[in-house]
Amino acid sequence: MSAVLARADESAIAGAAASAMQGAPLLISSSSEVHGSIASDTIVQRNCTLHVRGNLLGSLIIEPGANVVVDGSVDGRITNKGGRLLVHNKGLAAFVSVEGPPEAEACGILKINLTNLAANYERLTKQTQAECAAVVRADAYGCGIAPVAGALRKSGCKTFFVSNLPEARSVRAVAPGAIIYVLNGFYSGGGAAFADINARPVINCAIELAEWDVFVSTQAWDGGCALNVDTGDSGLGLSLEEATAFAPRVQMLSHGIALLLSRLNHAAAPNDARNARQLETFRELRRFYPGIPASIADSSGIFLGSRAHCDLVRAGSALYGVNPTPGATNLMLPVIELKARIVQVRELGAPASQNGAKKAARNASGSKRRTRLALVSLGQADGYPRPAINGRAPLQVVIGGERCRVAATPTIDLLPIDVTDVDCSVARFGATVTLIGDGVAIDDLAAASGSTGREILSRLGRRFHRIYYAT
Repeated sequence: MSAVLARADESAIAGAAASAMQGAPLLISSSSEVHGSIASDTIVQRNCTLHVRGNLLGSLIIEPGANVVVDGSVDGRITNKGGRLLVHNKGLAAFVSVEGPPEAEACGILKINLTNLAANYERLTKQTQAECAAVVRADAYGCGIAPVAGALRKSGCKTFFVSNLPEARSVRAVAPGAIIYVLNGFYSGGGAAFADINARPVINCAIELAEWDVFVSTQAWDGGCALNVDTGDSGLGLSLEEATAFAPRVQMLSHGIALLLSRLNHAAAPNDARNARQLETFRELRRFYPGIPASIADSSGIFLGSRAHCDLVRAGSALYGVNPTPGATNLMLPVIELKARIVQVRELGAPASQNGAKKAARNASGSKRRTRLALVSLGQADGYPRPAINGRAPLQVVIGGERCRVAATPTIDLLPIDVTDVDCSVARFGATVTLIGDGVAIDDLAAASGSTGREILSRLGRRFHRIYYAT
Protein backbone atom coordinates (compact mmCIF):
# COMPACT_ATOMS: atom_id res chain seq x y z
CA MET A 1 0.00 0.00 0.00
CA SER A 2 1.31 3.44 -0.94
CA ALA A 3 -0.53 5.89 1.27
CA VAL A 4 0.17 8.81 3.53
CA LEU A 5 -2.49 9.65 6.11
CA ALA A 6 -3.65 13.20 6.48
CA ARG A 7 -5.59 13.01 9.75
CA ALA A 8 -5.84 11.16 13.02
CA ASP A 9 -6.29 7.38 13.47
CA GLU A 10 -2.76 6.86 12.14
CA SER A 11 -2.02 3.97 14.49
CA ALA A 12 -5.23 2.15 13.62
CA ILE A 13 -4.64 2.49 9.90
CA ALA A 14 -0.98 1.59 10.26
CA GLY A 15 -1.94 -1.66 11.98
CA ALA A 16 -4.50 -2.40 9.29
CA ALA A 17 -1.94 -1.61 6.62
CA ALA A 18 0.50 -4.06 8.15
CA SER A 19 -2.18 -6.74 8.01
CA ALA A 20 -2.95 -5.81 4.41
CA MET A 21 0.70 -6.24 3.42
CA GLN A 22 0.51 -9.75 4.86
CA GLY A 23 -2.43 -10.58 2.59
CA ALA A 24 -5.38 -9.55 4.80
CA PRO A 25 -7.77 -6.81 3.64
CA LEU A 26 -7.27 -3.24 4.83
CA LEU A 27 -9.94 -2.65 7.48
CA ILE A 28 -11.18 0.94 7.89
CA SER A 29 -12.72 1.11 11.37
CA SER A 30 -12.77 4.92 11.82
CA SER A 31 -13.19 7.89 9.52
CA SER A 32 -9.93 8.39 7.64
CA GLU A 33 -8.32 10.26 4.76
CA VAL A 34 -5.58 8.68 2.68
CA HIS A 35 -3.21 10.66 0.46
CA GLY A 36 -2.16 8.00 -2.02
CA SER A 37 -3.36 4.85 -3.74
CA ILE A 38 -4.45 1.70 -1.92
CA ALA A 39 -3.27 -1.52 -3.56
CA SER A 40 -4.88 -3.99 -1.16
CA ASP A 41 -8.49 -5.12 -0.78
CA THR A 42 -10.35 -2.70 1.48
CA ILE A 43 -13.30 -3.01 3.86
CA VAL A 44 -14.97 0.17 5.12
CA GLN A 45 -16.97 -0.63 8.25
CA ARG A 46 -20.37 0.69 9.30
CA ASN A 47 -20.83 4.44 9.49
CA CYS A 48 -17.15 5.13 8.69
CA THR A 49 -15.93 7.57 6.04
CA LEU A 50 -12.92 6.93 3.81
CA HIS A 51 -11.53 9.56 1.43
CA VAL A 52 -8.87 8.17 -0.90
CA ARG A 53 -6.92 10.90 -2.68
CA GLY A 54 -5.63 8.40 -5.18
CA ASN A 55 -6.78 5.10 -6.70
CA LEU A 56 -8.32 1.97 -5.14
CA LEU A 57 -6.60 -0.91 -6.89
CA GLY A 58 -8.02 -3.85 -4.92
CA SER A 59 -11.60 -4.90 -4.24
CA LEU A 60 -13.83 -2.70 -2.08
CA ILE A 61 -16.52 -3.68 0.44
CA ILE A 62 -18.72 -0.88 1.77
CA GLU A 63 -20.74 -1.76 4.86
CA PRO A 64 -24.11 -0.10 5.70
CA GLY A 65 -23.87 3.60 6.46
CA ALA A 66 -20.27 3.90 5.28
CA ASN A 67 -19.18 6.65 2.87
CA VAL A 68 -16.30 6.26 0.43
CA VAL A 69 -14.91 9.02 -1.80
CA VAL A 70 -12.20 8.12 -4.33
CA ASP A 71 -10.51 10.92 -6.27
CA GLY A 72 -8.99 8.51 -8.78
CA SER A 73 -10.44 5.21 -9.98
CA VAL A 74 -11.61 1.93 -8.47
CA ASP A 75 -10.13 -0.97 -10.40
CA GLY A 76 -11.28 -3.95 -8.31
CA ARG A 77 -14.66 -5.51 -7.54
CA ILE A 78 -17.10 -3.33 -5.57
CA THR A 79 -19.52 -4.76 -3.02
CA ASN A 80 -21.86 -2.12 -1.61
CA LYS A 81 -23.92 -3.37 1.32
CA GLY A 82 -25.80 -0.15 1.92
CA GLY A 83 -23.22 2.60 1.96
CA ARG A 84 -22.34 5.38 -0.46
CA LEU A 85 -19.55 5.51 -3.07
CA LEU A 86 -18.42 8.55 -5.03
CA VAL A 87 -15.66 8.10 -7.64
CA HIS A 88 -14.28 11.25 -9.31
CA ASN A 89 -12.02 9.46 -11.84
CA LYS A 90 -9.54 12.32 -11.90
CA GLY A 91 -6.75 11.76 -14.39
CA LEU A 92 -4.18 12.95 -11.86
CA ALA A 93 -5.42 11.65 -8.53
CA ALA A 94 -3.85 13.23 -5.48
CA PHE A 95 -0.98 11.40 -3.87
CA VAL A 96 2.18 11.92 -1.91
CA SER A 97 5.61 10.49 -2.67
CA VAL A 98 8.96 11.43 -1.20
CA GLU A 99 12.60 11.27 -2.30
CA GLY A 100 15.97 12.13 -0.86
CA PRO A 101 17.18 12.12 2.75
CA PRO A 102 14.68 12.10 5.65
CA GLU A 103 13.17 15.48 6.46
CA ALA A 104 14.97 15.72 9.81
CA GLU A 105 18.34 15.12 8.15
CA ALA A 106 17.97 17.13 4.94
CA CYS A 107 19.32 20.62 4.37
CA GLY A 108 15.89 21.73 3.16
CA ILE A 109 12.45 20.64 1.99
CA LEU A 110 11.51 20.94 -1.68
CA LYS A 111 7.83 20.48 -2.46
CA ILE A 112 6.62 19.95 -6.04
CA ASN A 113 2.92 20.56 -6.67
CA LEU A 114 1.96 18.17 -9.47
CA THR A 115 -1.58 19.54 -9.60
CA ASN A 116 -0.26 22.98 -10.54
CA LEU A 117 2.15 21.36 -12.99
CA ALA A 118 -0.79 19.63 -14.69
CA ALA A 119 -2.80 22.87 -14.64
CA ASN A 120 0.07 24.75 -16.32
CA TYR A 121 0.23 22.06 -19.01
CA GLU A 122 -3.50 22.35 -19.58
CA ARG A 123 -3.30 26.14 -19.78
CA LEU A 124 -0.53 25.95 -22.37
CA THR A 125 -2.41 23.38 -24.45
CA LYS A 126 -5.38 25.74 -24.59
CA GLN A 127 -3.19 28.41 -26.19
CA THR A 128 -2.78 26.38 -29.36
CA GLN A 129 -4.45 23.97 -31.76
CA ALA A 130 -1.14 22.17 -32.22
CA GLU A 131 0.04 19.25 -30.10
CA CYS A 132 1.74 20.37 -26.89
CA ALA A 133 4.89 18.42 -25.99
CA ALA A 134 6.69 18.65 -22.64
CA VAL A 135 10.38 19.48 -22.27
CA VAL A 136 11.68 17.55 -19.26
CA ARG A 137 15.39 17.92 -19.97
CA ALA A 138 17.92 18.45 -17.17
CA ASP A 139 15.96 16.19 -14.80
CA ALA A 140 12.77 18.16 -15.56
CA TYR A 141 14.68 21.37 -14.85
CA GLY A 142 15.76 19.97 -11.49
CA CYS A 143 12.25 19.01 -10.40
CA GLY A 144 12.63 15.24 -10.91
CA ILE A 145 12.02 13.69 -14.31
CA ALA A 146 10.13 10.52 -13.35
CA PRO A 147 7.37 12.03 -11.16
CA VAL A 148 7.04 15.06 -13.45
CA ALA A 149 6.80 13.00 -16.65
CA GLY A 150 4.39 10.60 -14.96
CA ALA A 151 2.09 13.45 -13.95
CA LEU A 152 2.23 15.00 -17.43
CA ARG A 153 1.45 11.66 -19.05
CA LYS A 154 -1.66 11.37 -16.87
CA SER A 155 -2.57 14.88 -18.01
CA GLY A 156 -2.53 13.81 -21.64
CA CYS A 157 1.00 14.61 -22.79
CA LYS A 158 2.14 12.24 -25.56
CA THR A 159 5.52 13.67 -26.60
CA PHE A 160 8.54 14.45 -24.42
CA PHE A 161 11.92 16.07 -25.02
CA VAL A 162 14.83 14.96 -22.82
CA SER A 163 18.55 15.71 -22.67
CA ASN A 164 20.04 12.23 -23.00
CA LEU A 165 19.42 8.50 -23.00
CA PRO A 166 19.31 8.02 -19.20
CA GLU A 167 16.55 10.63 -19.08
CA ALA A 168 14.80 8.87 -21.96
CA ARG A 169 14.83 5.65 -19.92
CA SER A 170 13.26 7.46 -16.98
CA VAL A 171 10.46 8.81 -19.13
CA ARG A 172 9.89 5.49 -20.87
CA ALA A 173 9.41 3.82 -17.46
CA VAL A 174 6.45 6.08 -16.63
CA ALA A 175 5.16 6.77 -20.16
CA PRO A 176 5.34 3.47 -22.10
CA GLY A 177 3.56 4.74 -25.21
CA ALA A 178 5.08 8.22 -25.42
CA ILE A 179 7.21 9.66 -28.23
CA ILE A 180 10.58 10.67 -26.78
CA TYR A 181 13.09 12.96 -28.49
CA VAL A 182 16.69 13.14 -27.21
CA LEU A 183 17.97 16.70 -27.62
CA ASN A 184 21.66 15.89 -27.25
CA GLY A 185 21.44 13.84 -30.42
CA PHE A 186 22.99 10.64 -31.69
CA TYR A 187 26.50 9.40 -31.13
CA SER A 188 28.47 6.54 -32.63
CA GLY A 189 27.57 3.24 -31.00
CA GLY A 190 24.41 4.57 -29.39
CA GLY A 191 21.95 3.11 -31.85
CA ALA A 192 21.18 -0.03 -29.87
CA ALA A 193 20.27 2.04 -26.80
CA PHE A 194 17.96 4.27 -28.86
CA ALA A 195 16.29 1.18 -30.28
CA ASP A 196 15.96 -0.46 -26.88
CA ILE A 197 14.23 2.59 -25.40
CA ASN A 198 12.41 3.41 -28.66
CA ALA A 199 13.68 6.99 -28.48
CA ARG A 200 14.32 9.40 -31.34
CA PRO A 201 17.56 11.41 -31.63
CA VAL A 202 17.49 15.10 -32.48
CA ILE A 203 20.09 15.38 -35.27
CA ASN A 204 22.19 18.53 -34.90
CA CYS A 205 24.92 18.05 -37.52
CA ALA A 206 25.72 16.17 -40.73
CA ILE A 207 28.03 13.70 -38.98
CA GLU A 208 25.24 12.67 -36.61
CA LEU A 209 22.88 12.13 -39.52
CA ALA A 210 25.45 9.95 -41.31
CA GLU A 211 25.99 7.87 -38.15
CA TRP A 212 22.24 7.50 -37.72
CA ASP A 213 21.79 6.42 -41.33
CA VAL A 214 24.45 3.74 -40.90
CA PHE A 215 22.70 2.33 -37.84
CA VAL A 216 19.26 2.41 -39.46
CA SER A 217 20.46 0.67 -42.61
CA THR A 218 22.52 -2.03 -40.89
CA GLN A 219 19.99 -2.85 -38.17
CA ALA A 220 16.81 -2.35 -40.22
CA TRP A 221 15.57 -0.03 -37.50
CA ASP A 222 12.47 1.96 -38.44
CA GLY A 223 12.51 4.49 -35.59
CA GLY A 224 12.45 8.13 -36.64
CA CYS A 225 14.61 11.15 -35.87
CA ALA A 226 14.22 14.92 -35.75
CA LEU A 227 16.29 17.38 -37.75
CA ASN A 228 17.25 20.46 -35.76
CA VAL A 229 17.93 23.49 -37.97
CA ASP A 230 19.47 26.77 -36.84
CA THR A 231 17.17 29.39 -38.36
CA GLY A 232 18.52 32.22 -36.20
CA ASP A 233 21.74 32.81 -34.32
CA SER A 234 21.80 30.02 -31.75
CA GLY A 235 24.80 28.27 -33.29
CA LEU A 236 23.24 24.85 -32.64
CA GLY A 237 21.83 22.66 -35.36
CA LEU A 238 22.13 22.10 -39.08
CA SER A 239 22.74 25.19 -41.17
CA LEU A 240 20.07 26.26 -43.61
CA GLU A 241 22.32 25.16 -46.44
CA GLU A 242 22.74 21.67 -44.95
CA ALA A 243 19.02 21.34 -44.25
CA THR A 244 18.19 22.34 -47.82
CA ALA A 245 20.73 19.86 -49.20
CA PHE A 246 19.22 17.01 -47.14
CA ALA A 247 15.67 17.82 -48.20
CA PRO A 248 15.52 15.50 -51.28
CA ARG A 249 15.75 12.48 -48.96
CA VAL A 250 12.10 13.04 -47.97
CA GLN A 251 11.20 11.65 -51.40
CA MET A 252 12.50 8.27 -50.22
CA LEU A 253 9.95 5.83 -48.84
CA SER A 254 11.92 5.28 -45.62
CA HIS A 255 13.47 8.71 -45.06
CA GLY A 256 13.11 8.42 -41.27
CA ILE A 257 12.55 12.14 -40.59
CA ALA A 258 9.73 12.41 -38.05
CA LEU A 259 10.07 16.09 -37.13
CA LEU A 260 11.60 19.29 -38.48
CA LEU A 261 12.80 21.30 -35.50
CA SER A 262 14.08 24.81 -34.81
CA ARG A 263 13.98 27.35 -31.99
CA LEU A 264 12.97 30.99 -31.78
CA ASN A 265 15.92 32.74 -30.16
CA HIS A 266 14.03 35.85 -29.04
CA ALA A 267 10.52 34.60 -28.30
CA ALA A 268 10.60 36.10 -24.78
CA ALA A 269 10.56 39.53 -26.46
CA PRO A 270 7.38 39.34 -28.56
CA ASN A 271 7.99 42.61 -30.39
CA ASP A 272 11.51 41.70 -31.48
CA ALA A 273 11.63 41.88 -35.29
CA ARG A 274 13.96 38.87 -35.39
CA ASN A 275 11.05 36.61 -34.44
CA ALA A 276 9.17 37.44 -37.63
CA ARG A 277 12.30 36.90 -39.73
CA GLN A 278 12.94 33.50 -38.13
CA LEU A 279 9.35 32.41 -38.62
CA GLU A 280 9.50 33.38 -42.28
CA THR A 281 12.80 31.52 -42.72
CA PHE A 282 11.32 28.43 -41.10
CA ARG A 283 8.19 28.68 -43.24
CA GLU A 284 10.33 28.71 -46.37
CA LEU A 285 12.36 25.75 -45.13
CA ARG A 286 9.21 23.73 -44.50
CA ARG A 287 8.41 23.93 -48.21
CA PHE A 288 11.39 21.62 -48.81
CA TYR A 289 9.98 19.10 -46.30
CA PRO A 290 6.35 18.60 -47.35
CA GLY A 291 4.34 16.37 -45.06
CA ILE A 292 6.92 16.47 -42.25
CA PRO A 293 5.58 17.77 -38.90
CA ALA A 294 7.39 20.90 -37.71
CA SER A 295 8.07 22.67 -34.41
CA ILE A 296 9.70 26.00 -33.56
CA ALA A 297 7.82 27.40 -30.52
CA ASP A 298 8.97 26.90 -26.92
CA SER A 299 7.07 28.15 -23.85
CA SER A 300 7.43 31.81 -24.82
CA GLY A 301 6.85 31.06 -28.49
CA ILE A 302 3.43 29.61 -27.66
CA PHE A 303 2.30 33.14 -26.73
CA LEU A 304 3.38 34.59 -30.08
CA GLY A 305 0.22 33.21 -31.65
CA SER A 306 -0.73 30.56 -34.19
CA ARG A 307 1.86 31.68 -36.75
CA ALA A 308 4.53 30.19 -34.48
CA HIS A 309 2.72 27.00 -33.50
CA CYS A 310 3.17 24.79 -36.58
CA ASP A 311 2.33 21.13 -35.75
CA LEU A 312 3.95 20.88 -32.31
CA VAL A 313 4.83 23.31 -29.53
CA ARG A 314 7.33 22.54 -26.78
CA ALA A 315 6.34 23.58 -23.26
CA GLY A 316 9.43 23.87 -21.09
CA SER A 317 10.19 26.06 -18.08
CA ALA A 318 6.66 27.51 -18.02
CA LEU A 319 5.39 24.11 -16.89
CA TYR A 320 7.31 24.60 -13.65
CA GLY A 321 6.01 28.12 -12.96
CA VAL A 322 8.56 30.29 -14.78
CA ASN A 323 6.94 33.27 -16.51
CA PRO A 324 6.92 32.66 -20.30
CA THR A 325 5.97 36.31 -20.95
CA PRO A 326 8.52 38.47 -19.08
CA GLY A 327 7.18 41.95 -18.39
CA ALA A 328 3.58 40.73 -18.39
CA THR A 329 1.50 38.94 -15.78
CA ASN A 330 2.63 35.37 -15.20
CA LEU A 331 -0.24 33.08 -16.21
CA MET A 332 1.51 30.03 -14.79
CA LEU A 333 0.83 28.63 -11.33
CA PRO A 334 3.73 28.15 -8.89
CA VAL A 335 4.93 24.55 -8.82
CA ILE A 336 7.79 24.44 -6.33
CA GLU A 337 8.27 25.55 -2.76
CA LEU A 338 11.64 25.49 -1.03
CA LYS A 339 12.15 25.78 2.72
CA ALA A 340 15.12 25.36 5.06
CA ARG A 341 15.95 25.80 8.75
CA ILE A 342 17.84 28.38 10.74
CA VAL A 343 20.81 26.60 12.27
CA GLN A 344 22.29 29.56 14.13
CA VAL A 345 21.50 33.16 15.05
CA ARG A 346 24.39 35.56 15.71
CA GLU A 347 24.83 39.12 16.83
CA LEU A 348 27.08 40.89 14.37
CA GLY A 349 30.57 41.37 15.72
CA ALA A 350 30.66 38.00 17.48
CA PRO A 351 33.26 35.47 16.24
CA ALA A 352 32.04 33.60 13.18
CA SER A 353 33.43 30.38 11.75
CA GLN A 354 31.96 30.78 8.28
CA ASN A 355 33.34 33.19 5.68
CA GLY A 356 29.84 34.18 4.62
CA ALA A 357 28.93 35.22 8.17
CA LYS A 358 32.14 37.24 8.49
CA LYS A 359 31.49 38.98 5.21
CA ALA A 360 27.91 39.75 6.19
CA ALA A 361 29.16 41.27 9.45
CA ARG A 362 31.64 43.44 7.55
CA ASN A 363 28.95 44.51 5.06
CA ALA A 364 26.71 45.67 7.91
CA SER A 365 29.43 47.09 10.13
CA GLY A 366 28.70 50.64 9.03
CA SER A 367 25.36 50.53 10.77
CA LYS A 368 25.24 51.92 14.32
CA ARG A 369 22.32 49.74 15.39
CA ARG A 370 22.73 46.18 16.60
CA THR A 371 22.28 43.70 13.77
CA ARG A 372 21.30 40.06 13.94
CA LEU A 373 22.25 37.43 11.41
CA ALA A 374 20.52 34.07 10.87
CA LEU A 375 22.42 31.25 9.15
CA VAL A 376 20.17 29.00 7.06
CA SER A 377 20.96 25.36 6.30
CA LEU A 378 21.65 25.52 2.56
CA GLY A 379 24.05 27.24 0.21
CA GLN A 380 25.82 27.12 -3.12
CA ALA A 381 26.04 23.32 -3.02
CA ASP A 382 22.24 23.22 -3.07
CA GLY A 383 21.89 25.55 -6.03
CA TYR A 384 21.09 28.77 -4.18
CA PRO A 385 22.40 31.65 -6.33
CA ARG A 386 24.76 34.50 -5.58
CA PRO A 387 23.27 38.00 -5.41
CA ALA A 388 23.74 40.00 -8.60
CA ILE A 389 26.15 42.92 -8.36
CA ASN A 390 23.60 45.21 -10.00
CA GLY A 391 20.43 43.23 -9.31
CA ARG A 392 17.09 44.99 -9.71
CA ALA A 393 16.16 43.90 -6.18
CA PRO A 394 17.95 42.16 -3.31
CA LEU A 395 17.66 38.45 -2.74
CA GLN A 396 14.94 37.91 -0.17
CA VAL A 397 13.45 35.10 1.91
CA VAL A 398 10.37 34.90 4.14
CA ILE A 399 10.53 34.19 7.88
CA GLY A 400 7.30 34.17 9.87
CA GLY A 401 5.50 36.03 7.09
CA GLU A 402 8.13 38.79 6.96
CA ARG A 403 10.52 39.40 4.09
CA CYS A 404 14.19 39.42 5.03
CA ARG A 405 17.24 40.34 2.97
CA VAL A 406 19.98 37.88 2.11
CA ALA A 407 22.94 39.54 3.84
CA ALA A 408 25.82 38.18 1.77
CA THR A 409 26.90 35.60 -0.78
CA PRO A 410 26.02 32.08 0.41
CA THR A 411 28.81 29.75 1.43
CA ILE A 412 28.89 26.14 0.28
CA ASP A 413 26.43 25.10 3.02
CA LEU A 414 25.03 28.23 4.67
CA LEU A 415 22.98 31.27 3.69
CA PRO A 416 23.28 34.42 5.86
CA ILE A 417 20.03 36.35 6.40
CA ASP A 418 19.60 39.76 8.02
CA VAL A 419 16.93 39.25 10.71
CA THR A 420 17.50 42.47 12.65
CA ASP A 421 13.91 43.63 12.22
CA VAL A 422 12.33 40.24 12.94
CA ASP A 423 11.20 39.31 16.43
CA CYS A 424 13.59 36.94 18.20
CA SER A 425 10.77 34.49 18.83
CA VAL A 426 10.25 34.20 15.07
CA ALA A 427 13.82 34.29 13.73
CA ARG A 428 15.23 31.66 16.07
CA PHE A 429 17.20 28.44 15.99
CA GLY A 430 15.18 25.76 14.17
CA ALA A 431 12.68 28.18 12.60
CA THR A 432 11.59 27.58 9.02
CA VAL A 433 12.67 29.92 6.21
CA THR A 434 10.89 30.06 2.85
CA LEU A 435 13.32 30.60 -0.03
CA ILE A 436 10.90 29.94 -2.91
CA GLY A 437 7.18 30.33 -2.33
CA ASP A 438 5.00 32.53 -0.10
CA GLY A 439 5.40 35.45 -2.50
CA VAL A 440 9.02 34.77 -3.47
CA ALA A 441 8.73 33.56 -7.05
CA ILE A 442 11.37 31.77 -9.10
CA ASP A 443 11.51 34.79 -11.38
CA ASP A 444 12.14 37.09 -8.38
CA LEU A 445 15.11 34.94 -7.42
CA ALA A 446 16.36 35.00 -11.01
CA ALA A 447 16.11 38.79 -11.30
CA ALA A 448 17.91 39.35 -8.00
CA SER A 449 20.74 37.01 -8.97
CA GLY A 450 21.13 38.06 -12.61
CA SER A 451 20.04 34.60 -13.72
CA THR A 452 17.00 33.01 -15.39
CA GLY A 453 14.16 30.96 -14.01
CA ARG A 454 15.27 27.82 -15.82
CA GLU A 455 18.79 28.18 -14.40
CA ILE A 456 17.44 28.55 -10.85
CA LEU A 457 15.34 25.40 -11.29
CA SER A 458 17.99 23.26 -12.94
CA ARG A 459 20.52 23.96 -10.17
CA LEU A 460 18.31 22.62 -7.40
CA GLY A 461 20.39 20.13 -5.47
CA ARG A 462 19.68 16.54 -4.52
CA ARG A 463 20.25 17.06 -0.79
CA PHE A 464 16.66 18.19 -0.23
CA HIS A 465 13.87 16.10 1.21
CA ARG A 466 11.54 16.13 -1.80
CA ILE A 467 7.77 15.87 -1.55
CA TYR A 468 5.70 15.31 -4.69
CA TYR A 469 2.02 15.88 -4.12
CA ALA A 470 -1.29 16.66 -5.82
CA THR A 471 -4.28 18.38 -4.31
